[in-house]
Amino acid sequence: MNDECYFYTDEEKQFKEEIRPWFEENIKPLVEPSIRGDYSKVREAIKLMGDKDLLGAIHDEKYGGVDKGMAWETIICEEGARINGAIEMTRLVTATLFGTPIAKFATEEAKNKYLPKIINGDIIGAIAMTEEVAGSDLARMETRINKDGDDYIVNGGKRYITNGGQADVLSIYGVLEDLPGKNPRKKITGLLVESDSPGFEVLREYELSGMEGASNAELKFTDLRIPAENLLGKEGQGFYILLDELNNERVGMAAACVGHSAAAFDEAIKYSQDRVQFKRPIYNFEGVSFRLADAACKIRAARLLTLEAARYIDAENEEAATQAASMAFAYGTEMEMDATNTAVRTLAGPAITDAYGVISQANRMANVMWTVGGTTDIQKFIIQRELAKRAKTD
Repeated sequence: MNDECYFYTDEEKQFKEEIRPWFEENIKPLVEPSIRGDYSKVREAIKLMGDKDLLGAIHDEKYGGVDKGMAWETIICEEGARINGAIEMTRLVTATLFGTPIAKFATEEAKNKYLPKIINGDIIGAIAMTEEVAGSDLARMETRINKDGDDYIVNGGKRYITNGGQADVLSIYGVLEDLPGKNPRKKITGLLVESDSPGFEVLREYELSGMEGASNAELKFTDLRIPAENLLGKEGQGFYILLDELNNERVGMAAACVGHSAAAFDEAIKYSQDRVQFKRPIYNFEGVSFRLADAACKIRAARLLTLEAARYIDAENEEAATQAASMAFAYGTEMEMDATNTAVRTLAGPAITDAYGVISQANRMANVMWTVGGTTDIQKFIIQRELAKRAKTD
């Protein structure tokens, strides 16, 4: 698919042209035929990407990053997702979801300790906020934090944590009971913890459909002691920190949706031109080619929405970025469902075999993307909320 975009800078275009063959040559051999359950290959891929400066796009040069911004990061997300959704999810969570709060809110000591390791691909990170009763409604968190001298003691658990079973370091969030007041949102506090700490336990690891190879885990904390220097921001600032991180997360996820879909689309186009039925390529049947035309439009539109949201983030226009990020992610998830279904329908039988794993994985991944980072319905709720705010001020 011609994915040239008028709205990329010349430097961004050159970067995109450079890293696509790099992913093909360096990451693709690691993931074929499968990385199911082989986390050593995931770590190898993360290290290779660290050596290529693909985990430092949004991080300061002071810590080893390239400080190119979120638009640069979306190019990495898209091109990485073209090759393998699990590898890209692991990278995105480590570099952006986990790395952003450290870059913005951690102590200088913690930044110096962890950011270079993130950027170099030396560690895998995770962000632990989701619980059995606290999904989109984070105020229902049951994980509790209590102060003990200069330390924090954490008890509780998290589930469906991407990278959770393989992470070296995590940011975890819970309600700090020592703070006054009854509003749990104002008590949510973020802390950094290394996974080999006493009291940290991985109860089980899940394998998500379409994201085979990426760890997803249920965690338990029992009298988990964390030193005060591992506090993110201030006590009670955790809810704000999570909201601040979500724009980057959603834009990165939206770019990944484009990557998964574009990879499946390219396979479908090629197949439709090679597959002959009734003495002509099936691409010549409008029932096939019109669906592919629709998919091409949607993929292009999703890329543009994603790039717009990234530009708002880079311009530090937080209000515009919040709505744009949710628009990009909501549209991207629905686009991926439509585009990958189109690819499946184009190939029919072969699409559900491992002979065309790119299509079958992308199609299964579409359901994952609808769910993570706040469901598509939650994104639409955010969009209408932001629209209502603007209507009141006009």
